[in-house]
Amino acid sequence: MAGGIVIVRFGENVLNVIERVKEKIAKEVQPSLPKGVKIVTTYDRSDLIHRSIATLKEEIIKLTIAVSVVCLIFLFHLPSALVVILTLPVAIVISFICMYYLGVTSNIMSLGGIAIAIGAMVDASIIMVENAHKKLEEWECLVVAEGPDSPAVCDAGGKERVESM
Repeated sequence: MAGGIVIVRFGENVLNVIERVKEKIAKEVQPSLPKGVKIVTTYDRSDLIHRSIATLKEEIIKLTIAVSVVCLIFLFHLPSALVVILTLPVAIVISFICMYYLGVTSNIMSLGGIAIAIGAMVDASIIMVENAHKKLEEWECLVVAEGPDSPAVCDAGGKERVESM
């Protein structure tokens, strides 16, 4: 009995290395072995990697749907909800583009980091939308209050109050 291990160099794509090793074994090594001798793979990470990518895709789709529904329900304003909804896929695509140009491979740690960052992006997007709504309400109230015969005064929340005289 003999054993062997394939070690992937830093920066190499694990799936490409696994496929090249399988191809080399099937085309060159296996035919040259004596009758009755065969190579048995005991551990192959390619299945784990493919399942992890499939799970990440599935979870991103579920997360996008859940975030979309929650934003539409709680913000109750379609254009504002679209800001949050469209931020997610754009940010994910940009992060993969950056990873590609920086030479960072998509492994479980980097994909996990992206998954965690999605929550922070959603939170930040919602806060920005709420802040924009608050500023718009204050602005609308001030525009109304500046009318020539308007006794309206704006309170701290941007709501219009009519002062009785």
